[in-house]
Amino acid sequence: MKYIIYIAITLIFSSCHRFFVSPEPAPTNLNIFDEYTTLIKEKYAMLEYKNVDIEALSAKIRPTISADLSEKELFNKLSELTLSLKDGHSNLAEAAGSLSEDQLYTNYDFSEGYEATFDMEIMINNYIGKDINKNLTVLYTDDKTDVKMIYGTLPNNEDIAYVWIPSWLNPISEDEIEDFFIYAKDKKAMLVDIRGNTGGDPVLATRFASYFLKKEVNTGFERFKIGPEKDDFKDSQNNLKSAKSENLFHKEVAVLIDRSVYSAALTFSYSLFPLDNITFIGQRAGGGSGSVADGYLLNGWYWSLSVSEYFDYQGNHLDNGFEPDIPVKLDLDQKDKDEIIEKAIEFLDKK
Repeated sequence: MKYIIYIAITLIFSSCHRFFVSPEPAPTNLNIFDEYTTLIKEKYAMLEYKNVDIEALSAKIRPTISADLSEKELFNKLSELTLSLKDGHSNLAEAAGSLSEDQLYTNYDFSEGYEATFDMEIMINNYIGKDINKNLTVLYTDDKTDVKMIYGTLPNNEDIAYVWIPSWLNPISEDEIEDFFIYAKDKKAMLVDIRGNTGGDPVLATRFASYFLKKEVNTGFERFKIGPEKDDFKDSQNNLKSAKSENLFHKEVAVLIDRSVYSAALTFSYSLFPLDNITFIGQRAGGGSGSVADGYLLNGWYWSLSVSEYFDYQGNHLDNGFEPDIPVKLDLDQKDKDEIIEKAIEFLDKK
C-alpha cells in the first residue's frame, strides 16, 4: 500500500513539475536578442565601471531586430552589445573555440591602438637565439610544439637571471619552477619577461609569484556579481602565501610588461604589487581582471561574460590594466637591441 501511495505522489508531483515549468522560448531573432541583453544585464559585473548603459543601448538596437534578419545580420546586432563592454573576456561566437575565418566571432581587441613592445626577430638575434646565447634552458610542451619557459642569463649579463614566460596556458611543473629558482638564487637580480603573455592558468601564475614572497600578503579583492539586480555583488578577499621552498627570491626583480599582459598574466602581476623589490618596466598592461562565466544562447551561439571585477591591495580597479613604474617604448627600427630589456638591465645594475 505504501508503495502504491508513493507512486501516486510521485506521479502527481511529476505532473505538476511538467505543468508549471515554462517551455523554452522559440529561437526567434527577437528572443535571441532579448536573451543576450538579459544575460549582460544580470551577469556582467562591470557595467558601471565601463560606463555602459545597457538599457539605453538595448532600446536603441531592439527596434531594428526583425524576423527577416539573416544570421550574420543578427550576429552583428548582438556584437554591438558585446563590443560596448570593452572587455577582452566577453565574447560572442558561432561556436565555442571558433577562430576560423568563416566562423562568426566577436571579441574586443584590448591591445588595439597600442604600439608593439616585443619583436621576436630582435630577441632571437640579440638575446635568446642559439647562435647568440648558449646559456639558456628551454622548456617545451610535451608535444614539443610550444615553449613553456626560457631561462638563464642574457649576453654580457651573467649576474642577472632572465626568464621569459610567453603564456600561463602551458603547464609548468612544481619541479620545473623549483629548478629555475635554484638556478636564480645566486644571481644578484632577476628579469621576468611576460610581454605578450595573454593569460592561461591563474593558479600557475600565483604559484610562480609565491616564490617572491617572504610571507603571506593581501593582493586585493574580487567583487562578484551574485544576482540579477544592479547592486547584487559580494566581495572576496584574496591572500597569497609564500611558497614552501628554500629557494625563494627576495632580491631586486624587474618585470617586463606590455598591453598584451592580460588575465592570468595580470593575476601574476598584481600578486607582486605589495612587494617593494618589484619594478614593472615597459608599457601599460592589458588588464582582464574578471572571472568568466559562459554558456549558449537559444540558437546555440556561444557567449562568455566577466562576472567579477578585481581591485588590487590599494583599491585600484585593474580591468583596464596598470601603468609600469618605468615606461619604455620599443624602437622597431633598431634591430640590434630591445630597449625595454636594456632599460631593465640598466636599472638592475644600479641596484
